[in-house]
Amino acid sequence: MNIDVLGLGAVAMDIVLNCGHLPEEDGYAVIDKESATPGGSCANVITSLAGFGTKSGFVARLGDDTYGRALMTDLQALGVATRYISVKKDGVSMHSYVAVEKSGSKTIFCNMGDSLLSLTEQEVHAEMLDGVKFFYTAMQPGKPALKLARLCREKGIPVICNLQVEPDFLNRCGVSKSMIEEMLSLSGLLITFRNGLITHTGQRDIHAAARYLYEKYHPDMGLIVTLGEDGALWLDGKSFFKVPAFHVAARDTTGAGDAFIGGIIQGKFFEGFDPKKAMVFASACAALKCTQPGPRLKASKSDVLNFMEGHETI
Repeated sequence: MNIDVLGLGAVAMDIVLNCGHLPEEDGYAVIDKESATPGGSCANVITSLAGFGTKSGFVARLGDDTYGRALMTDLQALGVATRYISVKKDGVSMHSYVAVEKSGSKTIFCNMGDSLLSLTEQEVHAEMLDGVKFFYTAMQPGKPALKLARLCREKGIPVICNLQVEPDFLNRCGVSKSMIEEMLSLSGLLITFRNGLITHTGQRDIHAAARYLYEKYHPDMGLIVTLGEDGALWLDGKSFFKVPAFHVAARDTTGAGDAFIGGIIQGKFFEGFDPKKAMVFASACAALKCTQPGPRLKASKSDVLNFMEGHETI
């Protein structure tokens, strides 16, 4: 199978703990339901694209544990090309504990395991990019992601980078400040979130920080800042606008940002929507995800379009 969008990043098993409320410091909460469901931010984006019918593939390393086997089976069942996923003998796959309260708000504890970040730059190569139209990554692990991004620059393949966590977390994953800056300079579409933008730029005014980041790296396809229930910002050389979030009764906000990114990639690059319509489509993907349990959007393109017709923005 040819691959249109190749992703490199986190694939994880999410152990979801549903509770009435998230406990305060030194407090406690009763778990109403506990379940294990496939997740991982990059995998969430790639599987959402596969659900829209876009040919998608994944680069990662899993452990040969129970979680790893289940994650591999799940990706294959969803139609994601897994030929570039390697398996570490006796490895521990990445997994997370996600506490979700009734409002949909969440807290996440991540166990990185010993497999995902063991993937080396020597194990990724130019042939992985044959026929690929877009490369998506959140830099986990960093060196393989950078190598593929450099190769994309040589081949003229657009890089979509999601600065989804703050620099300190990336540093703990072996990604230095200089590596982050190089990746941002290689990115055609740059996506980040409120706190990541503030931390990376040192500016608390979101609009000023977005302009600063755009002027510093000049991503030729644009800059997006996700703002949760406050919507999202779009900035490119021609326009700077905000789209609101859709109003829904949230069941689980886990993975909403990933659904948004899957939506923006699908809408802008595969449906041919203009930036504003693509952002509204992406916002609908995020809202629809919030009505579903677990970290992944389960929707077809027509599901999202029907949702847009039947719901209002905040």
